[in-house]
Amino acid sequence: MSASFERLIDGMVEALQAHVLPGSHDDFARGQIFSVIFALNGLKLAADWKTGPLLEQIRLQDDAFAAVRRLADGMSHPPLPVTRLTGGIVDAATVESLRDEGDRKLGELLLWATGEDARTADRSAASEIEMMLRRLICDQLKVELATTPKSMLQQIAGERVASGAN
Repeated sequence: MSASFERLIDGMVEALQAHVLPGSHDDFARGQIFSVIFALNGLKLAADWKTGPLLEQIRLQDDAFAAVRRLADGMSHPPLPVTRLTGGIVDAATVESLRDEGDRKLGELLLWATGEDARTADRSAASEIEMMLRRLICDQLKVELATTPKSMLQQIAGERVASGAN
């Protein structure tokens, strides 16, 4: 997406929020304005969508797999994928598939780390792996939330708080 397109969308959203919304006292009209803002933000996100956030999530997953390999040295654990980002993967469907596969593997690892077998083998390592995996899941969610537009209801609630309305 070009910078001018981004500025254009941001300008339209800002104009709607700063000038149109405050002058609109009809709830139906305000709802329509929020719908337009939501659609513009979605358009902006769609125009700028790249594989970057997915690649970041895959990098986080691969780091976690390497850490599990290191922490679970000698423990019997589910199979771990090796570094999956080789070459120039640019196909969004392939990247998304890799991320989803990594999510499934992380879920298996979390179940394993909290299970009886891992706790019996090395309680300390299993606990450390569990905490690391939980932090990773939070980090992945942060990446996801940073690239997801705010919902229309969240924007409406945010506007009401900013204007002091109840």
